[in-house]
Amino acid sequence: MWKKAWFMAQTEMRMVFKSRQVRMIPIIVVIMSVAFGGIMTWLMLSSGGIDAALFSVTLGSIMGAVVIMLPLMLPILIAADSIVGEKERHTLVPLLATPLTDGELLLGKFLTAMIPGLLVAYGNLALAVLVVNGVVFFMAPQFLWVWPDLLSLVQAIILPILFAILAVGLMVIISGRANTVYEAYQTGGILILPAMVFAYSGFLLGLGWLIFVIGSIIILFVDFILFRIALRLFNRDPLITRTG
Repeated sequence: MWKKAWFMAQTEMRMVFKSRQVRMIPIIVVIMSVAFGGIMTWLMLSSGGIDAALFSVTLGSIMGAVVIMLPLMLPILIAADSIVGEKERHTLVPLLATPLTDGELLLGKFLTAMIPGLLVAYGNLALAVLVVNGVVFFMAPQFLWVWPDLLSLVQAIILPILFAILAVGLMVIISGRANTVYEAYQTGGILILPAMVFAYSGFLLGLGWLIFVIGSIIILFVDFILFRIALRLFNRDPLITRTG
């Protein structure tokens, strides 16, 4: 199952990145997060008299949201294109006519949206860490390393995966019933991003390993439920009928 889904995802990723809009998202995400991180760090240090512990917590909260939430723009856009874009390009019927099972097709769609998103998320994280700590090094070397701490780093690695599955699951459901990519992306952005911000705010309020573990387990459970719902709704016969 994984082998066939991975082969399909590789093919689709090559097609997806032919879109100029999709290629621009990683650039926008990196520029926004790196610039925002550098500017915020400079502003906080310029105010003077800031406590190192408070500085670390504040910066961690701000940058955590940036490096985890911003990269979700890419998998949301790709997932929006997963069904509706195939309809618009008239490539959905040949795809659904392949001998792949519904589960393999859906898993391929998930991988197509998630893998580029995670690559952008982790690359974005690495650049943000370098920029933020570079600014700290030149402006306040006495603080040494301020971000990320171990918890922030683990969150920045694990949460993009959990949130990406959540976002892609919702987008696959939405895009299967939308008429245009723009409609699917707009609907998904309205529904998903506020939910992601609300979910992440729970981690910020907890500021501890216990909240992180419990929250991650809850999101993982929701991810599983969403995938099962998407699989049930991802039926090739109605999709072919609607496409025709």
